Amino acid sequence: MSVAPSNRLASQRSYCGAIGIVASAGGIPALIDLLGGLNRRFPLPIFVAQHLPRTFSNLDTILSSRCSLQVRWAKSDNSEELSGVTLAVPGTGIRLTPTGIRIDRLALPPSSWLPSGDRMIQSLVSTFGQKTVAIVLSGMLPAGVDGVRSVRAAGGITMAQDRSSASDFEMPSAAIDYGKAEIVAPPWRMAEMLRLIAEDWCV
Repeated sequence: MSVAPSNRLASQRSYCGAIGIVASAGGIPALIDLLGGLNRRFPLPIFVAQHLPRTFSNLDTILSSRCSLQVRWAKSDNSEELSGVTLAVPGTGIRLTPTGIRIDRLALPPSSWLPSGDRMIQSLVSTFGQKTVAIVLSGMLPAGVDGVRSVRAAGGITMAQDRSSASDFEMPSAAIDYGKAEIVAPPWRMAEMLRLIAEDWCV
């Protein structure tokens, strides 16, 4: 039995905030460090746009083995379940809409991935407003800048990986220089901050 869009939106808003993460080259070790610092009952849903080759990926298995959160590939029919970590399937982008998770097929050029993380984060802002966290991890290209700007404009929280922990600093650097990300830290420290943010938002 299908659920009315209004009920789905109400279900989304029952969460006290959301996190959008954009990552590319070097992003998987960073994700492991960040997600590994969060316990199974961490209350904020996490959405991840990790740049991956357009082939089979076992990233869900890798992350599941290194963290206690539930990790799943995004599906358009699982919009009721947002807790844990939702990953964009290779070659797709994900957005949260009033009717649930929307999956966008990306065009064939590799550069079509670049704006997908921005769209994902902006969709979270549309639902959660100032209770949105945007995080940009290691990567070689300037993705995520517009998403960071959107979160800052809404009064949310923005983070970028620091130079010393990022294997490729170009993406975090762009988020810092052009997106004006407020918090610059290694992934394990981001996890500590996210736990404090969740405690504050979910009281």
